[in-house]
Amino acid sequence: MSGRVPFTFTMRGIILALALTLVGSQKFDIDPGFSSRKSHLYSYEGWVLNGLQEKSLAKVGVRLSSKLEISGLSENTYLLKIRSPQFEEYNGIWPRDPFTRSSKITQMVSSCFTRPFKFEYNSGRIGNIYGPEDCPDMCINIVRGILNMMQITIKKSQNVYELQEAGIGGVCHTRYVIQEDRKNSRVSVTKTVDQNNCQEKVMKSVGMAYIYPCPVDMMKGRLIKGTAVFSYKLKQSDSGTLITEVVSQQVYQISPLSEPTGVAVMEARQQLTLLEVRSERGSAPDISMQSYGSLRYQFPSVLPQMPLQLIKMKNPEQRIVETLQHIVLNNQQDFHDDVPYRFLELVQLCRIASADTLESIWRQFSDKPRYRRWLLSAVSATGTTEALKFIKTRIRNDDLNYLQTLLSVSFALHLMKADEDTVPIAADLITSSRIQKSPMLQQVACLGYSSVVNRYCSQTSACPKEALQPIHDLADEAISRGREDKMKLALKCIGNMGEPASIKRILKFLPIFSSSASDIPIHIQIDAIMALRKIAWKDPKTVQGYLIQILADQSLPPEVRMMACAVIFETRPALALITTIANVAMKESNLQVASFVYSHMKALSKSSLPYMYNISSACNIALKLLAPKLDRLSYRYSKVMRVGGYFDNYKVGAAGDVFVMNSPGTMFPSAIISKLMAYSAGSVADLVEVGVRVEGLTDVIMKRNIPFAEYPTYKKIKEIGKALLGWKELPTETPLISAYFKLFGQELAYVNINKEVLHQAMKTVLEPADRNAAMKRIASQIRNGIAGQWTQPVWLGELRYIVPTCTGLPLEYGSYTTALARAAVNVDGKMTPPLTGDFRPSQFLESTMQIRSDINPSLYVHTVATMGVNTEYFQHAVEIQGKVLTRVPMKFDAKVDMKLKNIKIETKPCQEETEIVVGRHKAFAVSRNIGELGVEKRTSILPGDASSNIVEEPFKPSERASSEVFTPQGADSMPRKHAYSSQEDLRHGTGRKTHKRDICVKLHRLGCQLCFSRRSRDASFLKNTYLHRLIGEHEAKIVLMPVQTDAEIDKIQLEIQAGSRAASKIIHVVNSESEEEDESSPYEDIQAKLKKILGIENVFKVANKTGHQKKQLSRKGNTMLPELGADPNAKNPSSSSSASSAVSSSSSSAASPDRKKAADEDENDQVKQARNKDASSKSSSSNSSGRSSSSSSKESSSSSSKSSSSKSSSSSSKGSSSSSKGSSSSSSSSSKSSSSGSKGSSRSSSRESLSHHSHGHHSGHLEGGSSSSTYSKIWGNHEIYQYRFRSAHRQEFPKRKLPADQLSSTYSSTRSSHASSRAASRPKFLGDVKTPVLAVFLHGIRNDKKIGGLQLVVYADIDSIRPRVQVFVSNLTDSSKWKLCADASVLNAHKAAAYLKWGRNCQDYKISTELVTGRFAAHPAVQMKLEWPKVPSSVRSIAEWFYKFVPGAAFMLGLSEKTDKNPSRQARVIVALTSPRTCDVVIKLPDMILYEKAMRLPLSLPVGPRIPASELQPPIWNVFAEAPSAVLENLKAHCSVSHNKITTFNEVQFNYTMPANCYHILAQDCSSDLKFLVMMRNAEQAMNLKAINIKLGSHEIDMRPVNGQVKLLVDGAESPTTNVSFVSSGASLWIHSEKQGLVLVAPAYGIDKLYFDGYTFRIQVALWMAGKMCGMCGKYDAECEQEYRMPNGYIAKDAVSFGHSWILEEKPCTGACKLRRSLVKLEKTVQLAGVESKCYSTEPVLRCMKGCSATKTTPVTVGFHCLPADSATSLIDKQTKFDQKSEDMQDTVDAHIACSCENEDCSA
Repeated sequence: MSGRVPFTFTMRGIILALALTLVGSQKFDIDPGFSSRKSHLYSYEGWVLNGLQEKSLAKVGVRLSSKLEISGLSENTYLLKIRSPQFEEYNGIWPRDPFTRSSKITQMVSSCFTRPFKFEYNSGRIGNIYGPEDCPDMCINIVRGILNMMQITIKKSQNVYELQEAGIGGVCHTRYVIQEDRKNSRVSVTKTVDQNNCQEKVMKSVGMAYIYPCPVDMMKGRLIKGTAVFSYKLKQSDSGTLITEVVSQQVYQISPLSEPTGVAVMEARQQLTLLEVRSERGSAPDISMQSYGSLRYQFPSVLPQMPLQLIKMKNPEQRIVETLQHIVLNNQQDFHDDVPYRFLELVQLCRIASADTLESIWRQFSDKPRYRRWLLSAVSATGTTEALKFIKTRIRNDDLNYLQTLLSVSFALHLMKADEDTVPIAADLITSSRIQKSPMLQQVACLGYSSVVNRYCSQTSACPKEALQPIHDLADEAISRGREDKMKLALKCIGNMGEPASIKRILKFLPIFSSSASDIPIHIQIDAIMALRKIAWKDPKTVQGYLIQILADQSLPPEVRMMACAVIFETRPALALITTIANVAMKESNLQVASFVYSHMKALSKSSLPYMYNISSACNIALKLLAPKLDRLSYRYSKVMRVGGYFDNYKVGAAGDVFVMNSPGTMFPSAIISKLMAYSAGSVADLVEVGVRVEGLTDVIMKRNIPFAEYPTYKKIKEIGKALLGWKELPTETPLISAYFKLFGQELAYVNINKEVLHQAMKTVLEPADRNAAMKRIASQIRNGIAGQWTQPVWLGELRYIVPTCTGLPLEYGSYTTALARAAVNVDGKMTPPLTGDFRPSQFLESTMQIRSDINPSLYVHTVATMGVNTEYFQHAVEIQGKVLTRVPMKFDAKVDMKLKNIKIETKPCQEETEIVVGRHKAFAVSRNIGELGVEKRTSILPGDASSNIVEEPFKPSERASSEVFTPQGADSMPRKHAYSSQEDLRHGTGRKTHKRDICVKLHRLGCQLCFSRRSRDASFLKNTYLHRLIGEHEAKIVLMPVQTDAEIDKIQLEIQAGSRAASKIIHVVNSESEEEDESSPYEDIQAKLKKILGIENVFKVANKTGHQKKQLSRKGNTMLPELGADPNAKNPSSSSSASSAVSSSSSSAASPDRKKAADEDENDQVKQARNKDASSKSSSSNSSGRSSSSSSKESSSSSSKSSSSKSSSSSSKGSSSSSKGSSSSSSSSSKSSSSGSKGSSRSSSRESLSHHSHGHHSGHLEGGSSSSTYSKIWGNHEIYQYRFRSAHRQEFPKRKLPADQLSSTYSSTRSSHASSRAASRPKFLGDVKTPVLAVFLHGIRNDKKIGGLQLVVYADIDSIRPRVQVFVSNLTDSSKWKLCADASVLNAHKAAAYLKWGRNCQDYKISTELVTGRFAAHPAVQMKLEWPKVPSSVRSIAEWFYKFVPGAAFMLGLSEKTDKNPSRQARVIVALTSPRTCDVVIKLPDMILYEKAMRLPLSLPVGPRIPASELQPPIWNVFAEAPSAVLENLKAHCSVSHNKITTFNEVQFNYTMPANCYHILAQDCSSDLKFLVMMRNAEQAMNLKAINIKLGSHEIDMRPVNGQVKLLVDGAESPTTNVSFVSSGASLWIHSEKQGLVLVAPAYGIDKLYFDGYTFRIQVALWMAGKMCGMCGKYDAECEQEYRMPNGYIAKDAVSFGHSWILEEKPCTGACKLRRSLVKLEKTVQLAGVESKCYSTEPVLRCMKGCSATKTTPVTVGFHCLPADSATSLIDKQTKFDQKSEDMQDTVDAHIACSCENEDCSA
C-alpha cells in the first residue's frame, strides 16, 4: 500500500500540470478590428530611400506624413480620412542631410486625399477598398500601402505559423510569431514576408520577353531580392482588440553583377501610431464612390513616363513640334549633348499622342526630309497602337520610300507593346498590298509580326488562334503552291512564334511525317526542324518525340538528321533520351551524323553553366557508350565546338556554340551556325545567332562553258549506266547561299541567294562586258561626286522592372540605351584622261585619278540605368549614366597615278583639338517633380569631400584601436589594383579617389599629337566591388591635338612610289632644297647616293668598328688556348653568329654586342646537355655553312688542326665561318671578304666561349657519339621535350669526321670556294645589287620648305635562288639617327630567318626569328626560334604581363608544363609531325617547357620523303611558299589498283580478284554532266596485268600492256609506244609518258592526274568532284562505313559482291565477258519460323551465260526472301520481283567468275 501512494500523487501531479498548461495555452480571442461606434486617430509616416548601403554616400527618396482618421460606418465597413498630408524629399548625403519639405508635391497629391475612402475590414483582413471616382492610381496605391499595415492573419491555436498571405505585393510566403503579455492585456505580433517566394507576385517588366528563367534557378541566383517585416502592438479591451502601433520595414536589394557586397538598396519604412480614440461615429460621405478592388497593387493602364525626365503631357502636338525643331536645328553639324534625352522625350510624347495628332504633325513636316526622319524614328520606337496605325496609314498612302518603310516596319514591330489591341493591327499591316509586293518588306514584316505574337503569347496562358492564323495561312498557301520562298518565310515565322499549336503545320514539311513532302528540298526540311526550337521551350516532350524519330531514320539526308540532333540537345533532354541518342550514333553507318552527335555530346559534357549541369553529366555517361575513334575524325566530318565559361562569384556565364555541318558532296562545310548565349543570375538569353548555308556552290564556281552533253561519250556513258542494275545519275544540286541573323532568339532577317542571282553575279565577275560596265558605273559615280548628310537613331533599348513597395509607391529599375549614327559625306573625283565611250579596264592603268574627300562619321551611344520611385507626379531615383561619342573625321585629297605607280595623299595638319573618342560616366541622386519642370535636384552619389581611404589617415594614438582594426583592410584593398601601370602615380594605388592619367604621342614633324587621358573618381575605397567602381565619375578620351613646331606646317603628305622610280623619288625628296638631280645619272651614282641618304654606312661602320676592337681582345687571349685545350672537360664551343646576323645588313659582328647570352654551337643541332667527344676531330672551318669563306692557307689549316685538339665543337651550319680563337690570328692572309668574316666570327667566338661557362649546362656528364642509335639509348625512355631538334640542312651536309693531319687544304679549299661564291651572292645591303621596289614618305610640308617626317624604303630580291627582303625606316632629317631595319630571307632549302633592329643607327634594340625544317625524335619537324637580345622596357613590361597568362592558357589547352631553366632571352616552338593527323609540340620558354604529345590536327598533312636541297629547283623558297598548295594537294583523293588490292578515294582498302575478260567500272563522274568514265579489266596476256578504257569528252582512250610497254589508242588510233605526248584540241587533255607508264591530265573534266603502267593504276580527282564519283573507287564522300555502295544505291555485304555489282555485262556471243547477273534460288530448303521454306535471292549473283559452264567460282554473301515450300511461285514468274522484297535471311552462295562457252546461246 505504501508503495502505491507516491505513484498516485505523481499521477495527480501530472494531470494537474497538464490542466494548468492547457488553461495557460488558451489564447486571448485576438480579433483585430475597430469599434463601429468610435473613431480612431492615427499618425502615419512612410518613407522610401534609394542608394548604396554605405554611409556618407548620396541617397534619394520621399517621405509622406499625415494623420489618419478611421471611423466605423457599419459592421465591418470603415471610413478612412487622410488629414494634412505632407510630402518631403530627400536628396543628399545619408545620414547627414535632412529631409526637405516639398510644397509642390504636397499641393499636387493632397488634392486627391481631400475626399474620404472606404474599406472593408473583418478579423484583421482587408476586403474591398472604395474611393472617389476618377481618383489617380497613385493615391489609391498609397491608401493600399497604409491599409496593408492593418492586414493581419491570426490563428487561434498557434503562436508560430507560416502561410501564403495576400498583401500589396501579391500573395507571398508569410511567417508569423505571436507573443502575449497577459498581465497588461497586450499582444505583439511579428510578420515577415518573403518577396522572393510568391504564388502571385505583383510586378511588371518591359523589354524582357526574350530572357527566360532558368529551369534550375536558385533563389541566390536572382539579381533582385526583397523582404519585409511588420511589427504589431495590439491592446485587448472589452470592446475587442485594437491595433495601437505598427512599424514596417522593407528592403529590396539589387546586385547588377551578382556581387554579394556590391548591392544597391531600396529601403522603405512605415509607422502607424494610435493617437486617440473618440466616441463618435462616422457619417457616410455624400460623394459617389467606386470599388478599387483589394489590397493588391494596381499598375496604371499607361505606364509612367521613362524615369529619365518629367514632361508635361498637356498639348502634346505643340510639344512634339518644339522638340522636333530643337533636335533638327541643334544637330546639323554635330551631335548636341542632349540629343539622346530629346529623342527619348520625343518618343515619350509620341506615346501619348493620338493618331490624329500624329497625322497633323506629319502634314506639317512630310516635305522636310530631316524632320520626317526623326519623326518616323520616334514613332517607330513608341510601340503603341496609335503609332502602328500611323505607320500603316503611311504605307497605304505610299508616303514612305523603300528604305524608310523597311526601317519603320522593322523597328515598329520589334519594339511594339504586344497586347490584344496591337496584334490585329500588326496582322492587318503585313497583309497590305505594298508590303506583299516586295519580298524583302514582306520578310521583315512577317518576321516582326511573329515576334509580336511570341511576346503576346508569352504573357497569356493560351495563345489565341486568330493571332497565329496569318502565319498558318502563309504556310498552307506555300505548300499548296509549292513556293519555296514562301515555305522558308512561313517556317521562320513559325519558329519566331514558338507556339505548340504550329507543330502540325511544321510536320507537313517533313517527309517522315507527311508523304506529300517527299520532294521538299533539304534546306526547307532543315528550316522546319529549326522552327521547332522555340516550341520546345513550351512543349519539350512532344518535340523530342518527333526529333528522335528524324535522327534515327537513316534514310533521311544527313544534314536534316544533324539539325534534329542539335535541336534535341537544346530541349534539355533527360539521361534516358541522351542514352537513346548515343545508341543511335553507335549503330550509325553515316560518319557525318556519328561525328556530329559524338562531338556535340563531348562539347556539352564539358559545359560549366549551372543550367547545363544535368545535360553535362548525362552526356558524360552516354559518351562511355560511344567509340573514341569518333574523336579522331578529320575536318571532313561534321563537328560541334563549344567555348564557354562561368564565374561563380558573379553568377554570370556565357557559352558560344559553332555547328559545322558537312554534306557528302563538298570538301568544305555546307552549313555553319554559331550562337552566343548568356547566363546571368538565374536567367538565360540567346544573344546572337548567325547561320550560313551553302549548297551546290562548287558547281557554279567551277562552271566552265564546256558542252559535256554534246560530246559523243556522254551518250555512251549513259548507255553503260543503263546496263548497270538500278544505276541513276546523281540529282543536280540547286545552287543556293542562305544566311540568317537572330537577336535574342528572334530571327530579324535572312537572305536567300538562289541560282539566278548566283549566275548573274558570276557573269558580272567573269564576263568582260558585264565587268567593264560595272567598273564604269563605279568610276562615273566617283566622278559625279557623292554628297549628303544622314542622321538616324539606330537603336533604342528599354528595360523596365517595376515592383510595389509597402508604402504603395512603385520601385522601378530601368535601363535605357540610345544609339544615334551620323554621317556627312562629300566625295568628288576627277579622272584624266576622261573615260571614253568604248570603255576598257586598261584605261584605268593609263589614267590619273584625283579624289577630294570629306567624310565625317560619328556614333553616339547613351545609356542610363536608374533605380527609384517613378510616378506621374514625381521621380526620385539613383541614376547612372554613361555615354560614348566617337568621331572619325576623314578629310583628304588623293592623287593616284597608275602609270607612274604613284599614290599621293594630302591632308591638313591638326589645327584644333579633335576628340576622336570620348567616354563619360557619372552617378547621381536625382529628384524631379511635375510642379517644377526643368528644375531637377542632382547630387553626385560620391560627394566631393568623401573621406578618403583609411590608409591615408594620420596615426593618432588615442584612436589606435580603430586604426589597428582598419589598417589591414585598407592596405590590401587597393595597392595591387594598379601595380601593373607603371606610369601611374604611386599614391593612386593607396586608394585616393581621383585617378588621372595622360599619355601623349607627339609627332613633331607632322605638327600633331595623339593624347589619351583618363580621369576617374569612384567609391571603391569603401568596398572593392564593380558596383562601387561604377559609382562616381569617370572620363576617358582620345584626342588629336596640334603641337608647337618651329615653322608652321602647311599640309601632311603621304606618298607611295612603287617600281623603278622609287630610287629617284628618294633622291628627289631628300635633295629638293638643292638643285634638281639628273635622273640619267649612272647606276652606281644612284646607289651611292641612296646609301648615303639612308645612312647605311653608319649601320655597317659601327659594326665593323666594334669588330676591330674585339679582334684585338681576341688576339690577346690567344695565350690561353693551350690551357683551355689541355683540360679534357673544358668546353670551348665556337660561336654561332645568329641566323639573323648571317643574313642581316650588318655583319655577324654587328649583332654581337647585343648578345647577352651564349648561343650553343648551332642550338638547332646539338643537345645542350650532351657534348660529343668526337666533335674535336671535326674541322672548325665551316663545312656546311660557307657563306663567308674560310682561309685556305696552310697557316689557317694548321691553326684549325691545333684548335681541333681542343674540345671545341664544330661550327654552325648556317652561321658565317666560325674559326676558333687560334685561327683568328692567322686569318690575315685571306682575302678581304674572308678576313672580315673571320674577324666578326672570331671575336664573337671569343666572348661567347667565355660567357658559355656561366651558362649552367647541367647533365654535362653525358658522353658519347652523336649517332642516332647512341642518342636513342640515352633518351629512349625520356619525355618528348628532352629530344633534340636536328636541322635538315645539317643532315644533308654532315660534318666530315677526318683525322686532324688529313685536313688538307684541298678539301678546305673546295668547301671554301663553294662558300665564297655564295658569300659573294649574299650582300649585306641589298641596295648594293638592287634598286628599291617601294618608297613611302610621310612628312609635314612646312612654310620654310624644309621637309620633316619618316621614309620607308623596301628592297626585295624575290626571284633569286635565295629570296630576301629588306626594309629601312628612317627620319628624313639628319637631326636624329633613329632608324628601323628589318630583314627577312630564305637562307637555304630548310631555313628562313628574319630580324628587326631599331634605335640609333639600328643598334639599340633587336628581335630576331628563324624558321628551320628538320627532324625531331625521328619525325619531320619545324622549329621556330625567337630571340630578343635587347628590347625597350615598355615592350618587356607588356610581354611580362602577357607572359603571366601563358601557364593558364597552356592548362586550358591541355599542354603539360615543366619548370626548366632555358636561355633567358629566347623562345622556341618545335612542331613534329608524328603522323599525317598528329603532331608533337614542344614550346621552350625562358623558365618553362610546355609540351604535348600526339596533338590532333584538323586535317591530314603531307608526310613524304625529303627532297635533297641539291635536287631542288631555284628559287629554293618554294619549299616554304608551296607548303599550302602541298597541303591542298594532299586533301585531293587518290584511288589506286595494284595487283588485286584496291584503295578507294575514301582510303578503304580491300582485296578483289577481277573475273576474266569483264570490264569493271572503276571511277565515273556520276553527276548530270557525266564527264568521264574509267573501266578496267584483266589483260589478255596475264592475270596480274590490267587494261583500262577511258571515255572522256569526244575521245575514247585505251591503255593496254603490250610486250612490257603500255600501248595508247585514242579513238582506235595507235600512238608511238615511247615518249608519248598527245594533246586534245578541245577542253584541256594531255597524255604523256612518265616512268614506265602513261599519265593523263584533264583538269577541266575533274581528273587531276591518272597514271597507268599495266600493273598499277592511280587516279587523282579534283576537290570539286567530292561526292560526285561512283564506281569501285567509291563516292569520294568520306563515308568509309558506306564504301561498298552498289549502282542501285544499296550497300553490298562484302567486297566481292561490291566488285561484281560494277561489272559491265556484254551481249552474248559478241562480247568477251561471259558473265551476267541473275537472281538465284537457295539450293536447300530452310526452316523459317517453324515453316519449311524455299528462298530466293533479293540481289543478283554473277552467273555464266546460257550455254556456258563455270570453271571458277567464289563464295558471296547474299540476302534471301523466303516463301512457304509449297507455294507455286518460282524465279520464272515475272510478277514476283524478288529484288524488291524484304530480306528474311542471309546465306553464302557461289558466284561464277570464269566460264567455258562451248554451246553459247546467242539469242539470250
